[in-house]
Amino acid sequence: MIELKEIIKEIQEIKYLLRSQTWPRWLPTKLAAKYSGLSANKLRQLYKEGEIYAKDIGGKLIFDRESIDEYFLKDKAKLKIYLDKIKSPSLC
Repeated sequence: MIELKEIIKEIQEIKYLLRSQTWPRWLPTKLAAKYSGLSANKLRQLYKEGEIYAKDIGGKLIFDRESIDEYFLKDKAKLKIYLDKIKSPSLC
């Protein structure tokens, strides 16, 4: 069962995000998961693989939002390059 403290903390995070209408640069794991749509385990895996950047603060990871964005954009760029290649084959 979710404790009242956890619910209050979640509401405070949501209120902060709604007020600022932007995501903070550094996101704790739960917030990074909400932002990215990835699970906390997947975020930790990507961090260990060097795909995204995070800092270990007192045994807890905080994730760099910009590196999460770059991770998703990297795949988009790879797809564009692939599609460009199949649209215009080289003259070999």
